[in-house]
Amino acid sequence: MAGIKFIETPRGWIKQYVTPSGKITAELKWNPGFISILEDNHLDAHGYLQAEVLRTSSKYMPMVTSMLIKSGELGTVKGTGEVAWIAPYAWRQYHLENRKTSQNQNPFFRATYPAWFDRAWQIHGKRITFDVIKKIGKGL
Repeated sequence: MAGIKFIETPRGWIKQYVTPSGKITAELKWNPGFISILEDNHLDAHGYLQAEVLRTSSKYMPMVTSMLIKSGELGTVKGTGEVAWIAPYAWRQYHLENRKTSQNQNPFFRATYPAWFDRAWQIHGKRITFDVIKKIGKGL
């Protein structure tokens, strides 16, 4: 069946051609204004994701002076998609140390979970993912 099908939305349009031999060709064209909305949504979602990783992870980090938590805020550049705790001892505490300390002031910290991001993502990851998807799709 030969013919052209055309679908148009505020985001753009799709044109589909079907030749008499049955070959199908499709063309997609984005609305130029849509790209800026999409980019804004992605930047918003990136910032939210980074902020939530820092916020939820801090609940499971060992804390005596809060410098480790602050090193995450200082080491993370919004919009890069990367979160980094830059304190010199952060790697060791994250990967190696598994201890209770009388100095620890964080009521959420569990000595069996030194990998604070892994623990936070296990508990909060589904909600954060859902919220990020919602932010990306906002206004589309």
